[in-house]
Formats: sequence, structure tokens, C-alpha cells
Amino acid sequence: RSNLIRCFFSYQRQTPAPSFSNRLFATATADDDGGTSSTANIVLIGAGWWSQGWHLPHLYRNEKVNIAAIVDSTPHPKSNLNPNLEPLATLAQRYDCPVYHSLTDLLQDPIGQTIDGAIICTPHSTHFNIGKELIAEGQRRYEEAIENNDEEEVSYRPVNVLMEKPMTTNVMEARELHELLANRREDQAKSTTSTTNNAAIGGGIGCFLINHSANYRPQARAAHALIQSGKLGTIRHVSAFFASPLSWIFDDPSNTGWNEPDDSGEMLGNGFAWGQSSHLLAWIYHVTGSEHLVPSRVYCAMTTSEATGADVSHAATITCENGATFSLSGTSLLPGNAHSDPPVGKRIKIKIFGTKGALLFSGNDRDPSSGTLEWLRGDDHDDVGAVEVQCPELGFQFEDLDQEGIGPESMQCFIDSCLGRDDYYLGADCLVGLRSVQTIDAMYRSHVSGNCENVKG
Repeated sequence: RSNLIRCFFSYQRQTPAPSFSNRLFATATADDDGGTSSTANIVLIGAGWWSQGWHLPHLYRNEKVNIAAIVDSTPHPKSNLNPNLEPLATLAQRYDCPVYHSLTDLLQDPIGQTIDGAIICTPHSTHFNIGKELIAEGQRRYEEAIENNDEEEVSYRPVNVLMEKPMTTNVMEARELHELLANRREDQAKSTTSTTNNAAIGGGIGCFLINHSANYRPQARAAHALIQSGKLGTIRHVSAFFASPLSWIFDDPSNTGWNEPDDSGEMLGNGFAWGQSSHLLAWIYHVTGSEHLVPSRVYCAMTTSEATGADVSHAATITCENGATFSLSGTSLLPGNAHSDPPVGKRIKIKIFGTKGALLFSGNDRDPSSGTLEWLRGDDHDDVGAVEVQCPELGFQFEDLDQEGIGPESMQCFIDSCLGRDDYYLGADCLVGLRSVQTIDAMYRSHVSGNCENVKG
């Protein structure tokens, strides 16, 4: 089954199937024809602009999904990005599901024990506590199942998570989430020899994905495979540029969640870096290998909005632990609006240079014909310098912002994990999220200090 093909089709809503009990890493129930049939029970946490405009309609159209619940702390979410958001009572009727005002309330209710996955679409600063509570719930389910079952293969319902970007805006919080998930994987390894799903974390957690939709595109997969195959050799330099037509967001004082730091004291700024450059960094760290390209020191200068103080442009130099250099720049000053009708596309330029070759990827994310993914052969090939286009039939694709259909490939991979399937693509895991948070945090600290700053954590 092709995720690429599925994302272009809109399915009609069907009656949700009864809830079912997952088996570790595999959940399927036989239908009358001898095939398989299953439904993922998914809760949406946060019912704001993006949830009402994208996530909820996408989930509702997907025949493999039952919207089990909606969670939001306020009865009527508000957003300047969409002044016509509906109250929770209306959403409950529209999507035929209960609503809760906290994740704790949901998990204490019997319905909370039937959920297979949760999408976290709340303000950046709230991601950590919600993610931590979901990991704890997965651990509780796992340990309860182990205690009540002596068999090697234990039946229980893992918790799967799709978290909006950035993973957090605090390095220590990002590090803690990463360590909690590593502990879940270790507990799984101690209790079973099963290797059914290498992408699954285990120990009560199926997947923990960050919703960087560009990372799940076929071009990202091809770039990752090419680099991991060794055809570029050792990565020595990366040059990346990202321009978004979003000044209308970062110049609006009422958009406090996008433009103002939280009150933790750890967040030294807010704006384009957290809101947009996190996409670009996640793509780079994924395709190059987040365990290989590890940021060490960062120097960054930013320009800010006179109206809000939010950063609207930046130029950064990143040095990695292996000596590789990374030039990163971005701006929200591209004229237009990414969400107008018709929308103005974002402009992306990525160049990755290794000891054996180079990879080039640039274009307009609203126009597939505007660019391609190109591999330039290096000195170890007879046709040195020759260009080989990857995914030539697809052209340029980055973020998937389509409001129609059943959602981007990132959501489809999350749903596949909720269904216990073992063939989903791991486009942005917790380590990719951590590397992005570490880099952006150092960028803000460098801008404030005027010095080159060491990466935390």
C-alpha cells in the first residue's frame, strides 16, 4: 500500500468499527472475507486553528480512523489566524465524539483506555508535559500487562504519539522526552526478543513522531537513502535557506503564541526560527542522519519585527561535532501569504556536500515543477560531476499543507503505527526533534549574547 498514493484521495466517512485490543506491534481483526479490518482510535489534543482546519477533517475522512475524543482546555478555542473557530460542543456534534478539558480527565475515563494514538496540537510550551503524560500512560499499560501475563508475547494497547513541531522550546525538556523514550525501548528489549517492528519504540509506546510533513515525502526518503548508502561519503558542509510568506503572522501583536517567549525564562525569543526553521532543520538532520550530524557550536544574527519583537530573519553558522559546517538562513519577508487563495509558496534551497558527492534540492513548495532532487557524482565515479535526478516524476515537494484528503504522509505513518503495522516510515523521531530544538535554542542565545554559543544537552 502506497502512502504517496493514499494521500491524494479523500475517503468517505464510515461507521467506526468497535474498539479492539491491540497485540504488541500487530493489531488486525479478520473480516468476513478472511482479510483484515481495523480502526485506530485517535484523540486530538488541542482544537485550535490547525486542528480545525486540517487535522480533524483529515481524520474524519479516513475510513481507518475513529476520532475517539477531542481535548482542549477552553470551551471555545480562539485564534486570530481563524476568527471563526467552533466551540468544543459544536465539534463534539460534528465529529460524533466526547470532549475533555484535560488529558488527565480523558485518561481517567474508560474512553481513555481505548485510545491507540494522540495528536498533540497545542502551544509549543505545552508539548513537554502532554508528551510526558502520554509516555507515562504507555508505560503504565505495558507494566500492567507484564504483571498480569507470563507469556513472552504480551497483549496490550500501546500509545502512539504524533506531536506538532517544534517538539519543545526547551532543550532540557526535549532531552528528557528523548531519554524517557530510550528507557521505554530498553524495557521492551529486556522483556521480549520480538523484532517485528524496528521503528516501534516498545515498552508501551508504539511511535513518537514529530509532524514535520516534509520529512515523510518521497524526496526526503530518497535523500536519506542516498546519504545512508554512502554515496555522498562523509558530510562536510550543508547550506540551507528557507523563505516563508508569513510576515502577517510575525508582525501581528495579537499572535502571542507565535511571537512571544513563554514565561519559563528558558525561551529567549520566539518567531520565525521556532515557527518555520524547525521544518528545515528537521529535514536536514533526518536526511543526513541525526546521529551523525550533531550540532556543537552556533553563531547567529537575527532581525526582528518592530511591531512584535519576533525574529523574522536569521543567518546562522553551525559547527558540528565531526567538524562539518552548516550555513542556515531564513526569513518570513517573502511577499504574499502561504494560506491565501491562491497561496504563495515557500522557497527552499538545500545543498549538502560530502567527500564523495553532493545533493541539491530547491524549489517552490506550491509548484512541483519548480525544482528537483539532484545527486552530483563525486571523484570515485568515472562520470564525476554528472547529475542524477532522484524522484524525477515528482519534482519538488516539501511541506504538505493540503487541507483536502486524509492528510500528509506523516499522519498516515502515525495511523499505520496506531494500527500496529510495521512498514511505516520513520521520518521525524524524537532525536530529530531534539537536534532541531538544540540548534534553535543556541541560535537565540547567540543572537542575545552576540557570541558563538555551545549547544546544550
